[in-house]
Amino acid sequence: MTNPGETTSCKMCGTCCIKGGPTLHHEDMALIREAVLDLTDLVTLRRGEIAHDPVQEVLAPLPEEIIKVRGKDSTWTCIFYETEGHTCTMYDQRPAECRVLDCHDPAPLTAMYDQDRISRADLLPEGHPLFELIADHDAKCDPHGLTQLAKAARNDDVDAYRELVEKITYDQEIRRLAVEKGGLPEESLDFFLGRSIEALLANMGVRVRQGAQGMKLVFRGK
Repeated sequence: MTNPGETTSCKMCGTCCIKGGPTLHHEDMALIREAVLDLTDLVTLRRGEIAHDPVQEVLAPLPEEIIKVRGKDSTWTCIFYETEGHTCTMYDQRPAECRVLDCHDPAPLTAMYDQDRISRADLLPEGHPLFELIADHDAKCDPHGLTQLAKAARNDDVDAYRELVEKITYDQEIRRLAVEKGGLPEESLDFFLGRSIEALLANMGVRVRQGAQGMKLVFRGK
């Protein structure tokens, strides 16, 4: 209920935009078809990846793959948010979640948040040449498996540590080849392959460092 003197209009504070871009739904497909959104504007969060649920306000593994508008400057702040003027550069054609978002009444967003969300398969045409690469990468770099390896490596499991390094190396090499040999824009890799293993591990408190002796994993608090 609105208190006396309280407004229900948007305060243009930018809080929702700073917390992260919207997750896309089937009704947002037109934004892709009409080139309002490009694949380089998007990031794939894969099934099993630990992510922030803006409705429940918790961190939890994703039950399914989702596509979000990416962040900028190594943050989750939506790339279409202009900090200086507290404005959205695509406001008139903003995605569905942005249109229903109401700071004073979260019910509309709660009702739609986990409904009709799209995945990479919805945005790529049948028979797309990258489907095989995506499937292979997903199998070798499964987020749930990475979480388990990171936990074991933190507890001094040498085999888990070695396997985690191998997966990071594979992920780095696939991304390099996709750009150098496949001609993909580097900005599109977070859509096609999801976030890098380094980014996922950083969320688990694991840093990847390259030195004269090769790759080293540094565990926060250890």
